[in-house]
Amino acid sequence: MNETKDIKQTQLKQKTEKKASQNIKVSDKKTQETQDKKVIEELKTKLKDVEDKLLRELAENDNLRKRHEKELSDSHKFSIKNFSLDILSVSDNFQRAIHSIPKDDREKSSVLKNLVVGLESVEKEMHVVFERNGVKPFESLNEIFNPELHQAISYKNSDKKSGVIIEEMQKGYKIADRLLRPAMVTVSKGSEEKKENSSENNE
Repeated sequence: MNETKDIKQTQLKQKTEKKASQNIKVSDKKTQETQDKKVIEELKTKLKDVEDKLLRELAENDNLRKRHEKELSDSHKFSIKNFSLDILSVSDNFQRAIHSIPKDDREKSSVLKNLVVGLESVEKEMHVVFERNGVKPFESLNEIFNPELHQAISYKNSDKKSGVIIEEMQKGYKIADRLLRPAMVTVSKGSEEKKENSSENNE
């Protein structure tokens, strides 16, 4: 009888221990799963941070590359600025020389006529070279005066409205999209009649 009781107690104890062991395993498993999830979340966060940092670095490198390319391009475009200004002065002198010879004299003298033709050919070739290197003239006559492009030499009354360019003494030039030399111009002050009418009205 006692032996049967001992056997039952032993079996009960074994069941209790087994159940306790199972509970511990379940608890350990849940703990492990929680820890694994935490590690995974931390890794995801770190991975996202690395990806963001990498994207920022790539964007910064791309911006640096573009900036460097633009600086090289600008350096190439504008390295001839001073040289172009000097040659423009030579071109101006060619124009002055051509205009200083009256048309009547050209027709009378074959020597003068050939001289003018030669000067015009040289001047034309110079402008071809200018354009090949990005140096181009811009139009000013009948345009609105722009202090960023034009240099006003004088102001005159005319039938053009006030602020319109009516004469161009020296042509303006750009190199690429920048001003190389401003155009020297005369600007309209408007008609004399309008000025007189305005004075009368004020009186």
